[in-house]
Formats: sequence, C-alpha cells, structure tokens
Amino acid sequence: MKKDKFKIGDLVTLSAAGRKAGQNWRYRKGFGIVYAIKSSQHHYPIDCYWQSTDGWGTKNANFKQYELKFFKPDKK
Repeated sequence: MKKDKFKIGDLVTLSAAGRKAGQNWRYRKGFGIVYAIKSSQHHYPIDCYWQSTDGWGTKNANFKQYELKFFKPDKK
C-alpha cells in the first residue's frame, strides 16, 4: 500500500494534472485545507475545505492524490 503524501491540516492547491481535469474548474484558484483522508479504496480519498479567491467562497471538495500539490505562498 502506498504511503499518503498529505496529512490532515496541510495546505494544498491543484497540481497540473488537477487543473487539466474538467471537473475541477471551480478549484483552479485558491487553496484547500485537508480535513480527512479516507482509505485508498475510496475513489476520491482526500477531503478538503476549499477557499476560493474568485468569489465562490468556502466549499468541501474531494480529490485524488495526484490532483493536489502542497501550497507555497508568494514570498513577496
């Protein structure tokens, strides 16, 4: 069994593969906070609270591991 890359509390954003997926269009801006990780038997095992910067507000979202990467804020 593959070890999980993310843990609860991590800040994440969409990876390049996640941005290409058509169902993730609402999550292309903003970032998420991982709040639950289910077993790998689930189709979308990573649950996030997503904070959008385009006016959509906060929402729950489910992702596969390859659709996410760690959030790196601007250092300005």
